[in-house]
Amino acid sequence: MDHDSVRMSGLRPRDASLAPLAVLGAVAATAGLTAYLRWPAQRSASTRQRRALIAYLRDHLSGADTAIRVVHRLGSTNRGTEDGTLFRRLSKEFEEDHSVVRTVLTHLGASGRSIKRAAGFASGAVLSVSAGGEPGDLALLRTLEALAIGVQGKRCMWRALQNLRTVPRSIDGMNFAELEAKALRQWEAIEDRRRALVSQTFSADQRSVRNVTE
Repeated sequence: MDHDSVRMSGLRPRDASLAPLAVLGAVAATAGLTAYLRWPAQRSASTRQRRALIAYLRDHLSGADTAIRVVHRLGSTNRGTEDGTLFRRLSKEFEEDHSVVRTVLTHLGASGRSIKRAAGFASGAVLSVSAGGEPGDLALLRTLEALAIGVQGKRCMWRALQNLRTVPRSIDGMNFAELEAKALRQWEAIEDRRRALVSQTFSADQRSVRNVTE
C-alpha cells in the first residue's frame, strides 16, 4: 500500500501498522466477554458437582457409622474367639477408612455433619443392638451379609475417587487404589465367615428333614 492509498483510507502509515493489533484486541475482548457470560453457568455446574460429591461422601459416612458400631459390638460379644479377633480388626480398619473420608470432606471445604447422617446415626445405634447373635443364628448371618454389602459399596467409593481430579491422590500416606484393595480384603474375610455359617444356620440332619417332609 502506497502513502496515497493510506491517506485515502484515512490512516497514516504509523496507524496502519497498528491495525493488526487492534484486530487482536477486539478478538481478545470478544473471547473475554464470552467467557464472562459463560462463567455463571460453569460455576453453577461446578457447585452442583461439588455438592453431589459431598452428599455422596456423607452417605458413606452414615453407612460407616453403623458398620463401626456393629463390628465393635460383635468384637466385644465374641471376645476371646476367632470371630472376636476378626471383628476387632475390622473395627479398627473401618475407623481408619472413616477418617479418610472425613479428610476428603475437609479438603472439599465441608464437614461430615448433616441432618441425614444424624438420623442415620440414631437408627444405626438401634440396629447395632440387634445385630449379631450366636453362630447358627439367622441374625448373625444377616449381619455378616449386610456388612459384606456395605464393604462392597465402600470399595465402589474408593474406585470412584480414583477418577476425580478434585480430590488428592493420596490421603495420610494411602492412595485410593490401596484403599480399594484393602476393602476387597475386608470383604473376603467377611464372606469367608458368612459362608462358613451357612451350613450351621440352615442345615439339619437327615432324620429331621425326613420328619418335616413326611
